[in-house]
Amino acid sequence: MYMKNIFSLSIFLFLQGIGVCCFSQNSNLNKAISLLEDYEKYNELKSLPNAKTRIDSATVNPATSDKYKTWFYRGQIYLALFEQSIKNEMTKIQETDVNKKIIAAYFNISMADAEEALKGFQKELTLDDKKVYTPDATSRIKTLAGYYGTKALALLINKNYADAITYYETSCDLKLKTTGINDTAAIYNLAVATRKNKNYKKAEDYYTKLIELKYENPEKWYLEMIWMNSESGDMDATANAITKARAAMPDSYPILVEEINLYSKSIDKEENRAKSAELSQKAITDLNTGITKNPKEAQLHLVLAGIYSKLAFPRDKNNNALAKPENFNELVLKAEDEYKKALELKPDFQNNYTLGIYYNNWCADIVNQLDNIKDIKKKKAEEKSADDLLQKAIPLLEKAHELDPKDKDTMRTLRQLYARTGQGESEKYKKLDAEFKGVK
Repeated sequence: MYMKNIFSLSIFLFLQGIGVCCFSQNSNLNKAISLLEDYEKYNELKSLPNAKTRIDSATVNPATSDKYKTWFYRGQIYLALFEQSIKNEMTKIQETDVNKKIIAAYFNISMADAEEALKGFQKELTLDDKKVYTPDATSRIKTLAGYYGTKALALLINKNYADAITYYETSCDLKLKTTGINDTAAIYNLAVATRKNKNYKKAEDYYTKLIELKYENPEKWYLEMIWMNSESGDMDATANAITKARAAMPDSYPILVEEINLYSKSIDKEENRAKSAELSQKAITDLNTGITKNPKEAQLHLVLAGIYSKLAFPRDKNNNALAKPENFNELVLKAEDEYKKALELKPDFQNNYTLGIYYNNWCADIVNQLDNIKDIKKKKAEEKSADDLLQKAIPLLEKAHELDPKDKDTMRTLRQLYARTGQGESEKYKKLDAEFKGVK
């Protein structure tokens, strides 16, 4: 009987020990949950750091470290810590604009607690086979995606592009996983941040993503890629971006204009001199297409005139005149015609001045060739042509001077033309000369 009682007592003590052990092992988790509830229900601020201490212990205790409940509440507690830190930071900032206040707070705070919260919820998802807390954990991750996005925006506004990229990428990834939705506004900001950070290839990937997602007008993103590569100085990348854009949107007038600009710039580059004629022809084709689409755009006629002029008066890398092309007469007349169309559509300073200078330069080219002409009759005809060009140039430059009385290049050329046409003693020459000397 005595031995039986001792045996029964031993069993009782053993079972009781198990119960005490289990209670001890779960006490940190249970206490952490209780303290979190006190903070949430009664706004007991001191409960939150105590809850953190308890949950930290629970997550390293072998008895509770592999429980999804532990990690869910770890996520909850650290999320609460992060949100409290935002509130605390907001109270420190003396700013009346709410949006600016939020940006300043997010720029200042550490994301360490948010990162721990995210780890907790993600761990819960891997352990929770029964999906007890899965919906809530997923919802909290979605909330954190928003916080990461706001942190990224604060960093972007404050020009910390590298860190902004990191947080935007995390935000986009979390939102896609929790909602199945691509955050197009964040992807746009990623394009901006990577572009500012000079990671042009990555920026191009994000602009392309916006096109794929049909976010706003794709023309906008194609143009951004063209401008970005142009700003970087990479003409090959610019050309590739334009080619891609033109293939995707052949009817886009703004993209066509960018191709025209590219060809126009490329023609003047020394490394492209061998294929200048080819580039010029491509530019002419595009310009004529552009004029068909927008016949009243003076700038297109002006650029086309400039290309015809360069073809008519070719020069080497040292700016020395080269032999005239066989179709010289055709080219100079085409250039003149386009300059006139530009002036007719937009009679401003630039178009008056440009056509006036064109006539002046054409005249100078004829004069330079006079010594090579032996036939007197032909020589006189050329001299007459040169004089006629000067007479065309003068009123255009006079109008340009009227539109911009302080432009010294206009005054200098006009003075020379007055002198060359026998008007060096005229009142208008004297008046212009005085104006020229008075302009600083």
